[in-house]
Amino acid sequence: MRLICIGDSQKNADGRPCSTLSEAISKGHISLRITGKEGVLSALRHFPSDIAVIQQIQPNPMLVQMIRNNRFSIPILIITRESTAESVAAVLAAGADDCVPITMDPVELLARLRAIVRRVSGVGVTSQTITIGRLMLREDTREVLVDDDMVPLTHNEYDIMSLMVRRRGNLLNKSAILAALYADREKPASKTVDVMVCRIRQKLRKRGIQTPFKTSWGMGYRLNEEAFLPFGARHEDDMEFAPSSARESSMPITAGGNITAGLPDQHQ
Repeated sequence: MRLICIGDSQKNADGRPCSTLSEAISKGHISLRITGKEGVLSALRHFPSDIAVIQQIQPNPMLVQMIRNNRFSIPILIITRESTAESVAAVLAAGADDCVPITMDPVELLARLRAIVRRVSGVGVTSQTITIGRLMLREDTREVLVDDDMVPLTHNEYDIMSLMVRRRGNLLNKSAILAALYADREKPASKTVDVMVCRIRQKLRKRGIQTPFKTSWGMGYRLNEEAFLPFGARHEDDMEFAPSSARESSMPITAGGNITAGLPDQHQ
């Protein structure tokens, strides 16, 4: 599970819940903390996440409305210090999925986050398994299977595959993939993504999945769900956007915006 924690401001927001969450889900998961609304849209565009956690002193629907008005469907949970029935109702009406007090136990909070992610992820998703046609991704064991045959992926290859599966339908550029893989660590050259995607393709093709990813040249990659449908169920146009002779190479992909912490106070 990848989450974005959004605080009211460095000065006013209590960082305890997001700090606790970051520690609680540190194994195999990524948490990005940003402060202030100015970087929220950029972060949502360039840092694919499963859920957004917004910390506010009092529930305020404006940030939720901004996210929804920009057509982001990411689930949202609000953590608040003070609330009334009316203020909670307002953020829920604006598009938030839940609103909880800051005093909530971290174990319960994490369970709520996982429940929301499961609920919005669609058919074929359990707490630990995602199934798309012939493809199965097991998050508990970090395994990818095609027709129950395990695909031997490296640690980073699995993370890319998991990212593509969980963000299916979304176009991911290389900067977003590198941000998800390396978080705050030093990132390698963007060409590394092309190499790993190429290797994943080769391994999946050995199992009959000819075009697991679609490449939008100059933009990025996305999962080709059609390719994983059972034999006889796929359309004839199951192919890349680019000519087949160019599939294993990669044109430069436009880098996404930088994701930074400590952005200006949204109250200004």
